[in-house]
Amino acid sequence: MIIDNRLYRQDLEWVSDYIDFSDGARILITGATGLIGSLLMDAMIARRRSGGAALILTGTSRHLENLQKRFGYAGQTDWLRFIERDAGVPIPDEEAYDYIIHLASNADPRSYALYPAETIITNMTGTLNVLNYARRHPGCRVLFTSTFEVYGEVPDKTRLSEEDYGLIDPNQIRSGYPESKRTAELLVRSFVEEYGVDAVIARLSSIYGPTMTKGDNKAAAQFIRRAAAGQDIVLKSKGNQRRSYCYVADACAGILTALRRGKAGEAYNVCNPACEITIAELAQIAAGAAGTRVVFDLPDELEQKGFGKAKDSVLCADKLTALGYAPAYSAEKGISVSVSIIHDLEYAGQQE
Repeated sequence: MIIDNRLYRQDLEWVSDYIDFSDGARILITGATGLIGSLLMDAMIARRRSGGAALILTGTSRHLENLQKRFGYAGQTDWLRFIERDAGVPIPDEEAYDYIIHLASNADPRSYALYPAETIITNMTGTLNVLNYARRHPGCRVLFTSTFEVYGEVPDKTRLSEEDYGLIDPNQIRSGYPESKRTAELLVRSFVEEYGVDAVIARLSSIYGPTMTKGDNKAAAQFIRRAAAGQDIVLKSKGNQRRSYCYVADACAGILTALRRGKAGEAYNVCNPACEITIAELAQIAAGAAGTRVVFDLPDELEQKGFGKAKDSVLCADKLTALGYAPAYSAEKGISVSVSIIHDLEYAGQQE
């Protein structure tokens, strides 16, 4: 299990420094078995078991068996609960929470393409359900996770701050994810202003790490998994697009910082200035960590027509770092740790 991996446990120890809730704090994490949710759950479980704050933790997912399989190592406790619930289902009033970290969402391009309506509906109704619960329960603080994709295309900007905004084509299926996140952000701000709900927004950069699900088909996930398997990485473009990447442990630290110290209604970029690299550089770092190669297989003119237009997406972290956020994983360190952990869990012994 990943929880037994030495490098992963070091990640959890580092994230635990950002877990500064008071004893008895009741925390709900939606999407608890995903890339970010699973590490957050593990870190909070580790914090509680090591004698830290006496957190009362609830994780939700669409499938109860996934929760039980992923976190069953914690055993039966009175402070850890798993609930099978789709994000589109309202949160019952009898459940009591002081904090909700709302992570539940489709989060990979394949899902956006195959389930565009579900992606939009989940982002909208899921966020509405969380906000309605917080409206009925004053004192509950919400963190909504958004995405760097809400910025769209911003001409002549090398680094995007929370005040920037750009264009998104509303008639493209791929736009369902960023457009619904944009609207959900405005819904958060509206509930803050109109109803006095205590909620904050975390705009995530491109997140990667050893907790990536096997169905994740983003470029970083594909590169890291191929490297962990000892395979060459194939690039179908020159990979010149520059983007803000962020190791999952750093992302969790940023989310916790925004949750505990962010101003209600405000959005905060969660990124790492030390991880502003191109896709080609990401591929080279992953291959270097595994001793494999990057192979360029550039498409012909016909194949290129099926590709989206590559855009830079580099975020400014100043607003969040002003709250005390200090990411610790360089691109080289984060990618190397990811490759090592996934290799040990899934491929060790297969290449002897």
